[in-house]
Amino acid sequence: MKVKRIQRGIQSPHARVEEAVPVLGRRARMRDSHAPGSRRPFWLAGSRGRKAAAMLAVRRKVLMVWSLLLTVLTVVVIAVFIGFWLDSRDLQIEEEEAARVPTQERNVSKFSSPGEGEALGLVQRALAVRDPAKVPALFRLGEATPEQVVAFLVDSDARDGRIQRYDWLRSMDVDGMLIEGVLVSYDEAHAERARLAFLTPDEAGVWKMDFDAYARASRPGWQDLLSGRAKQALVRVFVARDTYYNGPFQDESQWVCYGVASPESKALLPEGQESLRAYCKVGSAQAKAMAHILTAEIQTCRMTLELRRAQGADSRQFEIARVLSEDWVLPPVAADVKFR
Repeated sequence: MKVKRIQRGIQSPHARVEEAVPVLGRRARMRDSHAPGSRRPFWLAGSRGRKAAAMLAVRRKVLMVWSLLLTVLTVVVIAVFIGFWLDSRDLQIEEEEAARVPTQERNVSKFSSPGEGEALGLVQRALAVRDPAKVPALFRLGEATPEQVVAFLVDSDARDGRIQRYDWLRSMDVDGMLIEGVLVSYDEAHAERARLAFLTPDEAGVWKMDFDAYARASRPGWQDLLSGRAKQALVRVFVARDTYYNGPFQDESQWVCYGVASPESKALLPEGQESLRAYCKVGSAQAKAMAHILTAEIQTCRMTLELRRAQGADSRQFEIARVLSEDWVLPPVAADVKFR
């Protein structure tokens, strides 16, 4: 019996392979991790992943450093800008203050000043004069007459004692005037009676002694002002800041207080009462002039003032009506005029 051969299908290898693979429908092929564009996480990427992580860390540090530097630079620029703004503001304030309170420039006289010997000789000749006709050539008179000057000098020995010495004080710049000063001292029994001789040039350049400043003249006299017979007077005094507020001057926000002492106080006031008090209105030309003269460096100063009696004030309280000079020599223009 003839056996049939088993027939094997002859097909191409490709056909067999395709038949052997079951059909699973649509498939998504996984990309090779080593293929270009692979998104394999860097912690699974071996040495290449570690290098990338290190580079990323470096970039983050660099970014942080630059961010910090930019922040610091911004803060510094802002601080410098604020500093410049504050400096410019301070300068502006100083300029405004300087404009409100004018500075006094030192006056340069067109006449040459007398030397020490000439100044001392002039004062000695002036104090020795007894002839009224010679007075105008040696004294700046003010409101005094030549006869009044001679009468004052004649009474000098009895009032002040004998002159012991003369001391040259050199030049002083007062209210725009160039002044030469000489201190006249008396004997030991009248040491407190020392007087100041101020020399100023007239229009022709002749230096003369100011009589009112030497006599410390008050018009009307102190007795008239203190007694109430005179309501207002020109006085030559020592002035310092004070803090006594009472009577019509009790409001410290409205008044500025000053202690006032006359060189003649011991003869004018009762024992233990050697000072007066004077007030000026806050913000007035007089208050500005007083503040300009009495600075932090100058606590006490000679001044020529006009004082007036205020209603309701006690016998030692006065209002400052005018600030005429920052010394006992009267300038051509009162000291408080430039503050109006």
